[in-house]
Amino acid sequence: MMFRPVLANILAGIIFSLGGLLATFVGGLPVAEFFGSEGGLDWADIAIGIFVVGALGWWVLVGRSGRPSLLRGAIAGALTGILSYPVVLGVAELFRISPEIDGAMEQAAAVSRLSGLGFLTTGFAAVPTMAVAGVIAALVLRPLYPAAKGSDPALKLLRGAGLALLALAGALVALFVWLTVLPLDRGRVLGAGALAAEPSYEQAIALYDAARQSEDQIPINPRCASKLLLQDSREAPTVIFLHGLTNCPAQADELAPKLFELGYNVYVPRLPGHGELDRMTTALADVGAEDYVAATEEAIAIARGVGGEVVVSGLSAGGVLSAWSGQQRADVDQSLAMAPFFGPRQVPTWANRAATNLLLLLPNMMISWDPRNPEGSPEMDYAYPRVATRAFAQFMFIGEVTSGLADREAPLAQKLSVMVNEADTEVNDRLIERLVAAWQGHGAQVEVKLVPLSLGLPHDLIDPRQDLANTEVAYGLFVEMLGKAVP
Repeated sequence: MMFRPVLANILAGIIFSLGGLLATFVGGLPVAEFFGSEGGLDWADIAIGIFVVGALGWWVLVGRSGRPSLLRGAIAGALTGILSYPVVLGVAELFRISPEIDGAMEQAAAVSRLSGLGFLTTGFAAVPTMAVAGVIAALVLRPLYPAAKGSDPALKLLRGAGLALLALAGALVALFVWLTVLPLDRGRVLGAGALAAEPSYEQAIALYDAARQSEDQIPINPRCASKLLLQDSREAPTVIFLHGLTNCPAQADELAPKLFELGYNVYVPRLPGHGELDRMTTALADVGAEDYVAATEEAIAIARGVGGEVVVSGLSAGGVLSAWSGQQRADVDQSLAMAPFFGPRQVPTWANRAATNLLLLLPNMMISWDPRNPEGSPEMDYAYPRVATRAFAQFMFIGEVTSGLADREAPLAQKLSVMVNEADTEVNDRLIERLVAAWQGHGAQVEVKLVPLSLGLPHDLIDPRQDLANTEVAYGLFVEMLGKAVP
């Protein structure tokens, strides 16, 4: 007889696990890296985490009492939906816990933050789904329990708990709907559309000198100063490269000379808030989307003044600004967006708008890129080891506005190019596909360069100091998209 309750707990855990996997698949949650390129979240983590929570929850609420009512099953399922977030992420980190207390605390904080974000953006669906799984478990497992005798004195308490969980699910649905329909102030990033008057060569150089002088007033890493490489000919095309979030112009210190050798002017501006000597700075929390757009427009003005055709390229956050210029700027000859960060891979496409508004509304938090190495790589002593959640929000905001405009209006740039890296575990490729489809819907020709998974290139495929970097391949792909063969 003792075997039956134990079997029921195991079967309940399996039912919850299957329900969670089904919800994950149907909901479109990319099962990919949450913490970097090693280990990470996969289907086994989800299955194991939900099984553990579900089996324990069933034992506490149903197994000990031996009363598998539909209400108890629903409550057990709803609690499983709530508690599975930190447990699933914890399972993913189980074999990578730092032996140092500070490192372990940082990992625990990262799990907590990601759990909160996941719950607030997808919990409205997870809680009711798992409650239904609990009802199914109660119906299926009833034969394993003896018939109930007499009244249950805890029934009123359970009914109250069930109503509370139902209210929580309703509040989550309301919160999600509100965050989804909350309008974005797109006027902040609409931009000028085109230069009113193209600056002269001298004016462009003066703009660059002014930008450098303003950087000299900030204690920045010398490697992070804006860089302008000029050909002798004033008709040479100009490539703007916009670096990634928490990196700086040093990211392109090998790419820029290669492009220069091919006959391009090259401008690598420092984006606002980046490149400071104090790598633990919180400066990024205070930079708005409009500041990044203004920096992009200034870079376009400089590029238009110093040469001929203008290519606006960028990686990740810089890729968002490149895509923005493709949508908004008629004086851009080519927009080349590499792995643009419209949203994190961990958030489903349908929840990205809600996640954007949520991050804009929440107080800023500083998150280590690698909780196991909070000081960052010594080889990349110019890049910040931490990122501000507000900075994530600003680029997601720019991406949402860009995609919204693309749904209604044709892009303005002359040529549109997008690079998608199949091995990238950071960005949501479906959001990139959404923008490309919107552009194509207006009849625009969009070159999509798919970097195959077999190449194993990292998200940051430009910085030569990144782990797994293969710049010979990455730069070759970049130059191919420019339309010039590598000499």
